Parts: sequence; structure tokens; C-alpha cells
Amino acid sequence: MKDPIRSTAEFKALRSEAREAIAAYEDGADFLFTISRLAAIGQRMDELLA
Repeated sequence: MKDPIRSTAEFKALRSEAREAIAAYEDGADFLFTISRLAAIGQRMDELLA
């Protein structure tokens, strides 16, 4: 069964933001900036899933 939180608009927006950060890294964005951005997104996702 899927977690209902994963289908919320906020979680989907965070997932989209994470994908954008990864795409930016693939296009040449700084590694440390990308990691810090992904860490913040991941932390918020963890809070939603808790």
C-alpha cells in the first residue's frame, strides 16, 4: 500500500524540486550546492513521512 503522504501536492512539489536539483547538477551546477539543496528537500520529506 502506498503511503498517502506521497500523493500530496506538497510531497510531489518536493520530489519535483529534487529532480530539478539533480538536473541542474547534470548541467554543471556546483556539487556542494546541489547536496545542500537535496539535503534540505530530504529533511522536509522525512518530516512529512514521520
